[in-house]
Amino acid sequence: MDVRSSTMLDHTMEPRRFRPGAIRWTAPELLKDDMKNILPTFKSDVWSFGCNMIHVLSGQRPWSSITNNISAIFHAVKHRPVPLPQDISKQDSYFLRQCFSSRPVDRPSADQILDFVHGESLHCISGMPRTAEATAHNSRNGIPDVMAEFKRRVSDQVPSHLIYIPEMKLISRDELAAILKPEMITDEDISEHEGWSRQFVIESKLTDLLKYAILSHRWGESEPSFRDAKRLAKRKGAGYEKLRQFCKKAEEHGCLLAWSDTCCINKESSSELDEAIRSMYRWYRNAYICIVYLAQTQSLETPGSDEWFLRVWTLQELLAPLRMKFYSDGWAPLTQNENDKDDAALVFTLSRVTKIPPNDLCNFRPGPNRAWEKMTWATGRKTTRIEDIAYSLIGVFDISMTIAYGEGDRAFKRFMAELIQNCKEWQILVWAGGLPGCPTDPGCYYATDEAALEMIKNLQISWWGEGCGDCDFSITKRGVQVRLLMVPASIDQSLEESTFLCGPAGQLEASPLDKLVVRSHFFPPASTTEWAIGIVNYHDHPSNADKGKLKRGQRYICFLFTRSRRPGVDTVRNYWRRKVTEEIMTVSCANDLEQILETVWL
Repeated sequence: MDVRSSTMLDHTMEPRRFRPGAIRWTAPELLKDDMKNILPTFKSDVWSFGCNMIHVLSGQRPWSSITNNISAIFHAVKHRPVPLPQDISKQDSYFLRQCFSSRPVDRPSADQILDFVHGESLHCISGMPRTAEATAHNSRNGIPDVMAEFKRRVSDQVPSHLIYIPEMKLISRDELAAILKPEMITDEDISEHEGWSRQFVIESKLTDLLKYAILSHRWGESEPSFRDAKRLAKRKGAGYEKLRQFCKKAEEHGCLLAWSDTCCINKESSSELDEAIRSMYRWYRNAYICIVYLAQTQSLETPGSDEWFLRVWTLQELLAPLRMKFYSDGWAPLTQNENDKDDAALVFTLSRVTKIPPNDLCNFRPGPNRAWEKMTWATGRKTTRIEDIAYSLIGVFDISMTIAYGEGDRAFKRFMAELIQNCKEWQILVWAGGLPGCPTDPGCYYATDEAALEMIKNLQISWWGEGCGDCDFSITKRGVQVRLLMVPASIDQSLEESTFLCGPAGQLEASPLDKLVVRSHFFPPASTTEWAIGIVNYHDHPSNADKGKLKRGQRYICFLFTRSRRPGVDTVRNYWRRKVTEEIMTVSCANDLEQILETVWL
């Protein structure tokens, strides 16, 4: 028997042949031959072996025909087997449970399969009719693996409330089964798609059944609320007309379900509001199509003036959907494409307006990578509530945090703590303004210095493996702990600017760095303060992980640090503290330098 072959395999392996009778199953994932050698198997092999055993236990095929002829296995599954007898022995039932207990994640459980078998839903060899009892049972309750997948998708991937377009009625996700009737999907529907796995066919059919359209827009006057939609009230006004037009366009795209943030979120329920905000990105991602209404746009040439591009919530609404359709004032389509993300002219127009690369507009993947660049996309965007600056970005960066309206700017601090903890790129630490240990909004990442921008956006490691900066920074009680290359400096202040020099006065020729000029507020005098310049993106030392190096002629991102000069100050508490500057700073290296790295806290 070819134990590597499986009628429902997820993997393809080089087959190995064994004599009939030389194999015995001892556990769901262990197979032993007559020499007691343990042969590793895949979960899908074990799962499918249990399916084959159903044929044997039902008396439709002898065990010898299965072991001697592997083609019989494929034949047995392609032509559905008859149901097991109701008096299946406890020993056989236990054996099947062993086979199905360690199933792949995309397969039904042992209980589902055995209930399926006893309910006479696994069906005969070609030509064997289905009993009336089985037909009635299946049409009433549905196929177990189909219904289980439907319930999973409804709870995990569908918004809590949707508009049922044919009746313009607000429904909960619990009502979807009664309306969409997934139990009408039959084994015949699934078996029509030969060459595809059963799970893939089920997922495809349920994706089509549950498809919904989602609205992206700028809130206006007289928008219908959740309570209005529940009571079928407020059927007049500009807000309801926009909703009606949206549902009309959704229906034209083949959707019976629609979602709008104006009336599909019960904001009186804190749990539902929390779920909606944390799931928003996923809901836009899972939508069949996102319909964007640009109320202040008349043509493809003038989208940049629309307020839709200035709201922070619409950033994830632009990035998340796989299919989008843009409509101008009066609901005229901006392009003739079914999916505007396939329209090169519109994509490049959106890229010009938003400063987001075209590839990210079409194929964005959320996550904490390229965090500095993604934060700049949110620069200049506005929110009504200050907490929404943080809440609107959790989907873009794929991080999780609790929702607590009323916490004010603390929301963004919590957001940044989560982001820094998950990000492994030193660029996320490079901001100007805000607080020493945390930026206060995405605008802190805005930079105009071309040299700084080039260094920040360069995430690549050189071909010989040399990296730069500390990627093992972490959040601690003292702040962000990071290792920097610290160079002592002296300060020369004037009314408008401060100049920092590295090395003792009068010995500029030995200074490792050129002078650093900072236009900022007044700094403490040198008589009471020690100064240092912390280099962020130093080069890794080739032989000593505790050292960093600077190369002559290159520019580096840097921070300013101070600590007290007063005698008798506790040396443990007298650590370097970062000074806030109005711009992201860079400094040029005057001479090569290798130095031990120092741990500081921002």
